[in-house]
Amino acid sequence: MTMIPAKLFTIIRREYVERIRSKWFLIATFLGPVLMGLFMVLPAIMAQRERRAESGVVRVLDSTTDSVGAVIVSTLRGGVMGDTTRVQYRHVSDSTAILEAVRKATDAVLAGELVGYLEVGTGSLERGTVHYAGKNTSSLMGMQLLERAINRAVLQKSLLRAGVDADRSESIAAAQLRLDTERLTTRGRGGSGTIGMVFALAIALTLYMTIFLHGSAVMRGVLEEKQSRVAEVVLSSVSSDTLLLGKVLGIGGIGVTQLATWVLMATAMLRLRGPLLAHFGVQDAAFALPELGLAMGVTILLTFLLGFLLYAALFAMVGAVVSTEQDAQQAQMPVVLLLVLTFSMVQGILNNPEGMLARVLTIVPFSAPIVLPLRLSLAPLGTGELVAAFTSMSITAVVVMRLASRLYRVGILMYGKRPSLAEAWRWIQQR
Repeated sequence: MTMIPAKLFTIIRREYVERIRSKWFLIATFLGPVLMGLFMVLPAIMAQRERRAESGVVRVLDSTTDSVGAVIVSTLRGGVMGDTTRVQYRHVSDSTAILEAVRKATDAVLAGELVGYLEVGTGSLERGTVHYAGKNTSSLMGMQLLERAINRAVLQKSLLRAGVDADRSESIAAAQLRLDTERLTTRGRGGSGTIGMVFALAIALTLYMTIFLHGSAVMRGVLEEKQSRVAEVVLSSVSSDTLLLGKVLGIGGIGVTQLATWVLMATAMLRLRGPLLAHFGVQDAAFALPELGLAMGVTILLTFLLGFLLYAALFAMVGAVVSTEQDAQQAQMPVVLLLVLTFSMVQGILNNPEGMLARVLTIVPFSAPIVLPLRLSLAPLGTGELVAAFTSMSITAVVVMRLASRLYRVGILMYGKRPSLAEAWRWIQQR
């Protein structure tokens, strides 16, 4: 408090305490991460239960001369379609018999005796298609597993025809490779490319939501004070600059508190995700968070603070010149579009974090609060880029805050009408 003027500290404290006691703040702060945690585990658990539920009897109707269907059956019984899947094999000798076999299989599916049936014929294999009909065709994972089993069986039979012995052909057909990506940067090996992309996108989305939600809170706070005429009393004892800065910093403190809570809870949930899924019998790939580091953490926090200061001043301008909530929703659209436009560029930056688009958006003050942390989590930035980005954000934030203060000083006491752009400009020019 010795470094902050007493009146400014009082306003900051009032804004912070008033909002942190709100039940909606507590709900958003703690329920939000909980819902995100459920989103991380529930789809995997439900998918596992669905696979078990849809497991049943699959009938393979084989009319090929070299019994390709028999190889498919052995592959499916090896667990490709799930541990509880059972497979029936029917060899069909001619075209008349296949029609009768398909009719019976269809009736069995409709009666609930079968999950589905697979029709394998020499002609269909030559055309490169195999027909499957059943109740679970909407299961993308199940159909992918079935297609994999068919391709494996066809490959094994092709190897046998080429003269490869049975054991060797089976091992070749069963071989599967998984692409393991690793990100390389000048900082060294950066871990999984997929995890790095997800982590970067999560940072960008979190900052976008935090800046938007708490920036809007500044606008609503200004509008509420204007409608209740509390500002008339407050401005009799403090300057408009102090009042606006205190409101922005107080609500910004709420944003930092919420952001820190989200990060801590998300980290804890990610660490608990594997054991929790294992408890429900779901196998899950290891998920290791990228190393953030103290310097990067401080950089992201400073970027958020400057970005919030900039956008909070813009939202405060909107609150100062409107008199109703309906007008505020319309007037805030240019500010919101700045954020939305920036976030729409995220995919392009993820594809090429060192490209010209990413470099330009890093030093543009209105996009830097989201783009800078996004790029930092993907690849290192040069000192020149960091200095340019922080200088751009700092200067713009100070200028916008100063303009917002002048507009706030006059607009907070104006009631009943929405000023034109010319009138708002005259308010800014007043000293």
